[in-house]
Amino acid sequence: MEWFSQITPADAAIVFATLVGPVLAVQAQKWLERRRMVDDRRREIFRRLMATRAATLSTTFVEALNAIPVEFYGSRKELRLINEAWKLYLDHHLSDGTFSEVWAQKRIDLFIDLLHLISKFLGYAFSKAQLRSDIYSPRAHENFEADQNIIRQGLVSLFKGETALPLAIKEVPVQEPAGGGKK
Repeated sequence: MEWFSQITPADAAIVFATLVGPVLAVQAQKWLERRRMVDDRRREIFRRLMATRAATLSTTFVEALNAIPVEFYGSRKELRLINEAWKLYLDHHLSDGTFSEVWAQKRIDLFIDLLHLISKFLGYAFSKAQLRSDIYSPRAHENFEADQNIIRQGLVSLFKGETALPLAIKEVPVQEPAGGGKK
């Protein structure tokens, strides 16, 4: 036990650092990896929202929007503001108000507010004007989506029995007598 009394605090610190150092380094690396994964998921949500902001009925848009409360969860002020903006957008979307031009504009404004908060949180310097207008959306996509909506509404109305298919007989087929019509 004589050797034990000869250990200096510096020697004990070296032994402690030698044993605990690698464990702490691995834990620090794991913590950094988890942070990076969270940041990557948040950036992917933002990327998907940006890429589909002109196609709000797309599955990709809806999935990204629904992931916000989970991936941006937290008590930091910025995260709370993002979740509040998400809730406002969601509540407006689910309101039973009529789908007027004013309602549609408010929906867009709320979405741009949400997108702007997320972009600031992630370190992007997009203005609200950029988020609103710097977007490529071919007229053909808009027309296609509008046509699909008209078809969907028509089919729903037909299947509910609210409308019927318009039928008009333009020509009545004439049947020839059996035997070819000659005697």
